[in-house]
Amino acid sequence: MQRITPVVIAIIHHKGKFLLTERKNDDEEDNEFGKQPLWHFPGGALEFGEELDEALIREIKEETALTIRIVQQLPHIYSALRRYWHGLLIPHLCVVTGSKKVILDHESINYGWYTLNEVKKLRKLPFVQDMAEDANRLL
Repeated sequence: MQRITPVVIAIIHHKGKFLLTERKNDDEEDNEFGKQPLWHFPGGALEFGEELDEALIREIKEETALTIRIVQQLPHIYSALRRYWHGLLIPHLCVVTGSKKVILDHESINYGWYTLNEVKKLRKLPFVQDMAEDANRLL
């Protein structure tokens, strides 16, 4: 079934670096990228009745165990189209407000803090570099 899904994305910035997670590539919709894990910014789908900020705070807590504060929404919404899935990616610049200890859920196998130049070198999902550059312009 074809569907359009709003997805909130956290561009978490701390001391000149961005938090990225390396997600398992076991989603059928990601087959076009191969089976190698890909780096991306954490986030997830909006649930029925949720506000954007509520969804983002919930998703980041679930995926990384971090508590965040949303600084602002980035100026661009990205449209990611795959075979049966169309995601509207809504990125937000965020900062961590509590402990910086990351505890990953089942969706990811690794995480790291990367500078903008380091992000360029990673094997990543589309739009990750664009989002990092958008966020960097706001800092």
